[in-house]
Amino acid sequence: MLRSAPLIPMLSLLVPALLVACDPPPPPVPGTIERTGEVVSVVNGQNVTQGMVDATIAQLPPGTKDKLVAMGQIDQVKDQVVIGEVLYQEALKEKLDQGPDGKLALAMAERNALAGALIEKIVKERSDDAAVQKYYDDHAVQFKRPQVKARHILVKEKADADAILAQIKGGADFAKLAADKSLDSGSAKQGGELGWFEQSRMVKEFADAAFAAKKGDTIGPIETKFGFHIIEVEDTRDSKPLEEVKDQIKTQLRSEIIQAYIDELKKGATITTPTTGGAPGASVTESKPTASPGAMASPGATPGAGGPPPSAPPAAPAH
Repeated sequence: MLRSAPLIPMLSLLVPALLVACDPPPPPVPGTIERTGEVVSVVNGQNVTQGMVDATIAQLPPGTKDKLVAMGQIDQVKDQVVIGEVLYQEALKEKLDQGPDGKLALAMAERNALAGALIEKIVKERSDDAAVQKYYDDHAVQFKRPQVKARHILVKEKADADAILAQIKGGADFAKLAADKSLDSGSAKQGGELGWFEQSRMVKEFADAAFAAKKGDTIGPIETKFGFHIIEVEDTRDSKPLEEVKDQIKTQLRSEIIQAYIDELKKGATITTPTTGGAPGASVTESKPTASPGAMASPGATPGAGGPPPSAPPAAPAH
């Protein structure tokens, strides 16, 4: 009859292996992200990718990206991501994530990030095209501002203005004459174009004449402190169209939506405040603290979230 081999030696070999297998995995390194997209920089062997840059841009306040693009400063975002990577690596090297202060900061950052993500979700859901249109319709008086779209030619002498007006009446091209003759160098490059403007944005004599004219009229000479103007009225309108004020409306809606949502959550929550300094078992009284939407700003947001209002209409010609 065969006898089985002793089990004790085998168990002595298995137990350490089982203990190793049961050890919990090391905690993830804080800030670990998937580095997707084209590599735009390498910092100490770690790739900084376009995906990281895009994620940073996505966290910017509404309109900020367009403003950076228009000013040719969008590359600054990539520079900031690279600087952030340098600082991040140094913080890990210093093991700041392992101390109590670092752990608390990371926990608070996670809480704020989740709160910010929730806010962005709600804002996106409640500020769709229908909501923007409703706001525009409900605030029609706010956007009812008569405007004129015009171009002009500015000269110093009335005789020169009379001669230019005669050429235009004879069929000469207004834009070409503006480029060649106008003393307003800013608009001359655009054929004298001033864009849309309200009456209050121009000097009185110029504005009165432009707003008294009809679409298609060429009038002048109009004398102002700058000289003599020939004005071509390209178009008129009574209100700013939705497309021009959409960003402004979204900014306003954002503030209203955030405050309304926070009020909804507070109304459904039980919020209490200790009356004796927070001792265990202390009695509490109900409290309704005022919440600030800014307290839930998403990480990476720049100061002034929401962005500046759209640029004002063109100012009066100045020289």
